[in-house]
Amino acid sequence: MLKKSPTPFKPTVLPRPCPKCGAPVQLRQRERRFAAVCQGSGCRYGFDADQRGRALALCPACLEGPLKTTPKGKVCADCGAWDDGLGACPKCRTGRLSLRKGEYGHFAACADLACGLTYTCDEDGRPEGGRCRVCRGPVRKTRSGSLICMACETWQHPKPVPAPRERPPAAACPGCGKGLRAVWTRKARWVHRCDPCGRWVELPG
Repeated sequence: MLKKSPTPFKPTVLPRPCPKCGAPVQLRQRERRFAAVCQGSGCRYGFDADQRGRALALCPACLEGPLKTTPKGKVCADCGAWDDGLGACPKCRTGRLSLRKGEYGHFAACADLACGLTYTCDEDGRPEGGRCRVCRGPVRKTRSGSLICMACETWQHPKPVPAPRERPPAAACPGCGKGLRAVWTRKARWVHRCDPCGRWVELPG
């Protein structure tokens, strides 16, 4: 007995028009997924929908707009806020973090432009520098090699400094002639400090 082939889906017009331009909104199917797309010329309004035309998910920022899947992530069709399930921003506590893909890889950004928190991460939203031991915010590495949280600005475990070598011999300040004090820096080298005149001197050797 032959099986009947499934009836192909025919695009249908939804009862509610586009809230931006007023044109009809059509329900379409592509690769077993449904989407509502505005038919207005130049209008890009649309959202992810089920087979009845209802939105699959609402925006967590405005709580009303439907979400639309784009190559860069999910964006609200009404307010334009990005959302990819990364939760609230650990810095401003009001904006939502969104996962995006740029020229140099994935990065996360806060939807609140006044906050401006942006950090590189993997495709799952994990920060490249790890999580803060205090607030679990993203951590970045400074030029000196130390780690600092981008949300609460808490310094993480400092970079270990190698043990100092043998103390250099005493020397005189080239400015005032007083004795110099040897100081072992975090860059693993000796420098000399003149306490009377406040001059730093780096002697050869």
